[in-house]
Amino acid sequence: MKPAPGKHIEWVDQEAVVLDTKSREIHYLNPPAAVAYALILEHGYDEALGRLKHFFGTETAFEEDVAALVDDMVEKGLLVEG
Repeated sequence: MKPAPGKHIEWVDQEAVVLDTKSREIHYLNPPAAVAYALILEHGYDEALGRLKHFFGTETAFEEDVAALVDDMVEKGLLVEG
């Protein structure tokens, strides 16, 4: 995963706001989503998943929750394959 082109990210405390410069849509990321997004951007999905597990714990549904979050970010155009 990598950031989709045309996105401007502003980090505010532990949250993030992502502006789509083409559509002019604004996406608000709550603290857990902002952490996941930052880790994916910096380290890629697999490394981010490992770091998130270490940070948040290893609940049985954790990987499914992260996968659903990433799917949502892809659907909204915040992340793309690559």
